[in-house]
Amino acid sequence: MKSKLFATLILAMVTLGTIGYSYACWNGGIHINRCQTNCDVKFTYVTTTDNEHEKDVANVNAEITNEGNSINAYITNAYPCYEAYITYTIQNTGNYPAHFYNLTIINPNPEALEITTTNHTCTWLQSGETVTGTTTVHILQEAEQNMQYTFKIEIGVKCDPDCYPRTIGYWKHQFSSYLCKNGKAQVNAGSLGQYLDQISSQSPIFEFTGTRNQKFQQALAILNPPNHSSMEAKLKAQLLALWLNYVSGYAGGFKLEGMTAQQIIQGSENALTNHQTSQYEYWKNLCDRFNNLGGG
Repeated sequence: MKSKLFATLILAMVTLGTIGYSYACWNGGIHINRCQTNCDVKFTYVTTTDNEHEKDVANVNAEITNEGNSINAYITNAYPCYEAYITYTIQNTGNYPAHFYNLTIINPNPEALEITTTNHTCTWLQSGETVTGTTTVHILQEAEQNMQYTFKIEIGVKCDPDCYPRTIGYWKHQFSSYLCKNGKAQVNAGSLGQYLDQISSQSPIFEFTGTRNQKFQQALAILNPPNHSSMEAKLKAQLLALWLNYVSGYAGGFKLEGMTAQQIIQGSENALTNHQTSQYEYWKNLCDRFNNLGGG
């Protein structure tokens, strides 16, 4: 019987592994790693125009290639001062926010083509969100007649599916692991201490003092309020978890109801500072929902 049960468990683990799941033991259970989900940014649309009004001599064409990762552009029979415009749409077709930071232009003929494009530095795209831009090509004096010039536009993107907000339970587990000395934390103690120091320096609500263990005890007490505690205590618990997601970088690029983590933090702290008790539950729920955006 035991051998059959063991074989069944092994078969189940192998089957799940083949479809992209990974495992980590968490508090005696099995945690499914959601980082295997889709994360991709692609060109989804491209069109071309030029500056020819009275004559129609040159031509510009462009096509999306490489499964949406690049655009190939072709300019034929161009002449000096001719300009072509390639307008594109880029979409995050994955499940997580993506940091889209630039376009790479591969131009094998820089003596003939001067190419500029929309600056996408530090652009975050939510899942399903799009951004548009235009690449401009100026034909230089050195360009040859009756030639076809080609170049490529490629997407530069950083999409880290491991960076999603963690729940309040995750953060309670980090501090309790060090205080109970069970060695099962996923964040090292030094980083946790730095997070609390950073929060203390920026937040009018939280201040962590004393030794590192004392700071951890203070943080855990806030994250784990007693049963039947006040709405203020519940708000502070979720707010501290959101602060930890923010300073650790796990909240980067995510929004909830159009608000970033920083905006929700500011709204929550404003309500607490001004004793707007009727708003405590609203901000507590926003913090809670944000902390659960990643589900982990």
